Amino acid sequence: MGRGGRGGGRGRFRGKNKGRGGGGGGGGRDTRNESWNDIQRKNDLFESYYRMGGFLEEAEFEEMWKYLASDLPNSFRFTGTKSDALAVREIFKQRYIPAIKSMDFEGEPVEAPKPVAAFPDELVWDMKTHKKVIRRYAPFAEFQKFLVAETTSGNISRQEVVSMIPPHFLDVKPGMVVLDMCAAPGSKTAQLAEMIHGDEEDRVARAARDENPNIDGEGDYSDDGRSTGLLIANDTDYKRAGMLTHQVKRLNFPNLIVTNHDASIFPSVELPSKPGEKKQYLKYDRILADVPCSGDGTARKNPNVWSKWTPKDGLGLHNLQLRILFRGLQMLKKGGRLVYSTCSMNPVENEAVVAAAIEACGGTSKVQLMDASNYLPNLKRKPGLNKWKVYDTSAVGAGEKTAHLFNSWDAFVKAKQKYDKEEPERQFSSKIAPGCFPPIAASEEERIPLERCVRVYPHLQDTGGFFIAILEKLDDIKVHQISASDNTELLRKAMLESENTTPAPATEQPETEQTSGNASPLKRKLDDDETSESTEAAKKVKTVEDPIEQPATDSDAKSGAEAPKPAKASSGVVAKPAVDDHPKLKGSTQQSNKEYFEYLPADEPSIAQILGFFGISERFPRDRFMVKNKEGLLLNKIYYTSALAKTIINQNKYRGMKFIHCGVVMFVSHKIKDAELMKAPWRLQNEGIRILEPWAKSRIVNLTSKKTLYKLLIEMFPKLPKDGSHQIGEVGDQLMEMDIGCSFVRIEQSEGEDGFPFRMVLPLWRHPGSANLMVDKDDRKAMLLRLYNEKDPQIKNHVAEKAAAAAEEERKASELEAKEAEEEESKDPEELAAKDAMELEEEGGVSLTDNMEVDKA
Repeated sequence: MGRGGRGGGRGRFRGKNKGRGGGGGGGGRDTRNESWNDIQRKNDLFESYYRMGGFLEEAEFEEMWKYLASDLPNSFRFTGTKSDALAVREIFKQRYIPAIKSMDFEGEPVEAPKPVAAFPDELVWDMKTHKKVIRRYAPFAEFQKFLVAETTSGNISRQEVVSMIPPHFLDVKPGMVVLDMCAAPGSKTAQLAEMIHGDEEDRVARAARDENPNIDGEGDYSDDGRSTGLLIANDTDYKRAGMLTHQVKRLNFPNLIVTNHDASIFPSVELPSKPGEKKQYLKYDRILADVPCSGDGTARKNPNVWSKWTPKDGLGLHNLQLRILFRGLQMLKKGGRLVYSTCSMNPVENEAVVAAAIEACGGTSKVQLMDASNYLPNLKRKPGLNKWKVYDTSAVGAGEKTAHLFNSWDAFVKAKQKYDKEEPERQFSSKIAPGCFPPIAASEEERIPLERCVRVYPHLQDTGGFFIAILEKLDDIKVHQISASDNTELLRKAMLESENTTPAPATEQPETEQTSGNASPLKRKLDDDETSESTEAAKKVKTVEDPIEQPATDSDAKSGAEAPKPAKASSGVVAKPAVDDHPKLKGSTQQSNKEYFEYLPADEPSIAQILGFFGISERFPRDRFMVKNKEGLLLNKIYYTSALAKTIINQNKYRGMKFIHCGVVMFVSHKIKDAELMKAPWRLQNEGIRILEPWAKSRIVNLTSKKTLYKLLIEMFPKLPKDGSHQIGEVGDQLMEMDIGCSFVRIEQSEGEDGFPFRMVLPLWRHPGSANLMVDKDDRKAMLLRLYNEKDPQIKNHVAEKAAAAAEEERKASELEAKEAEEEESKDPEELAAKDAMELEEEGGVSLTDNMEVDKA
């Protein structure tokens, strides 16, 4: 989804600097104190534009607006490998749906969650039940607990329905190199990662059994069953990139890099090249440009849309969106695909951006819009617009606002000329450019078929509003730069040309701050010609439009290509030849970054020791292990990454690339007494265990009983005495034959009452006198709820309880000692002397005094 509030996400202006890849206009964190139900869902400027802008027929508009002003249904998606997702989905369907369906509220059956028909395999669900019903009945409380637990475990993603659409339109296959340009908070990134991952676990298992992992030709699994693809997820805001990292860490995905750059000038990623050869740069098979937007399609969940929406939001973001899209098309492979999306319904942010980008690239012979009808065929949608009007408000100083609808750039220029003569102090948005208006094609062959874009309105399937376009790169794009967003110079030239005068010498005009406001009810309907009547005075809200940086460029042109010609004037894009295709990044050393990524040598002795301890096949790569310290020391954690991720990190870490996450934790140092006596003092980690396990031949424990797993989950450190009298079933029997250290616990999928719904691999540490499943408390509780319907489990921790008991005994002993000392100090000295003499007499001794002589012979 675009930005204005997706998933609680992008702010009104994402990050601190809107002009550097930051966010939308209508969104933002809700800082109100009143209830969402008490907020007036009304904004006359907002409504008037979509009512009279030619989007929908009157009757359909009324239905759409009714939905837009209502609450958004809750929605979620089952995630992870398809087999795991389907298994968790079945638990949900069999356990919670019947309980909810059996309830009545005010004599009517309660509406249970339902699968969203637009998505396959019933993996996407929504719930429209009213909150007052949810709060009243226990089955909803239990269902909510399940959602929270599985979300924490990474098996469910709480995501808005329309936000799930773009990755499906991108058509990602395993082995592809994918860039998510504006990725935070990470829900779509997770979808893309799943697509690149594919059914990798099954393929690796086949490869480990010496079977062919590429039997169907679907995707590239040539790396011994592992997907060779890579996903780079980027966000311009460091804090939001941190949120993104937290989200994607649950994926346990080694083919992922998170970066922190302005999407509109995303740097070229260098690839290794031989000495003397021309430098090579990474090109992407697929790019998702889910750009910052005004977010007016999120009005069902974002109250700021109703209180703050103005037409200047979309106008102010148009240029930034265009620069991000253009930069994405530059980095795309020939034949590659880019999906552009927003959670706005405003054509200035949607069709206008797409059309302007295609024109800037050289037209439909270079980039074409693809037909999206084959993707998610059950999704209800409307075609993109070929005609629209541009909306703006103007004012004289702090006076009342006037609303305007402009049909074309020429109409805007004429209106500006008129007002400059009659009211020279009247201010319009400085962001209106020719590219904001519908393109005018010289011929049908050159026409951009914007009807191929996809519009999803709230009333079609009870969702938010959304826009998606699929662009395919057909040929190389000459290197251009998109002009800054201020229209002062363009407008000056257009006005002079319309008066048939010779343009005066250009003068640089500084960018200005524009003031926009929320209009009260319009006096009359907006006219469809150049201007409309004034609106009543309204409260002002300032919108700061920051200076825009020029983008870095990445040419597809071959060496020696002729200089590019300026783009068509009708697009509103001033194209300038780039001086350097791959400018040097700011910051020349890795030391400027907060994270270090140092790969260990393939012959690192500690890695050989660890892999030998677990009996890992020689076919498992030894050269992809990484640590996160600049010295490259094995201190605490060892990470594992894919081969391509390693190549990119090593080639670009000193070029100023801002890498903030890469790799999956594979091993963690296990610090205990007498660790030097252990063969491998390292623990397997849940994050990386499934990557390593197919290649293991040692330290394997097979768990077959649900009773045994329950015991290991509900009890930490169950005893494993030397006499063999344990209570952990078949697991204990196998551990008795093992040395101290970590092991793989394999749990195969099985049928029956005592069976498991899907395959699991868990790490377990064998202590001298106990065993412990290396699963944290939250994951234990999630597994107990998922597999045993244990709603409030009390997990026992013998070690913690023993330590607490010892601490309590020590505390009591200290208190008793202090009390006795206090009592002794309070007694009479003569009484103490008599007590001492009595004790000596009872023992048959004699008291020594200072006057007695002691025989030392």
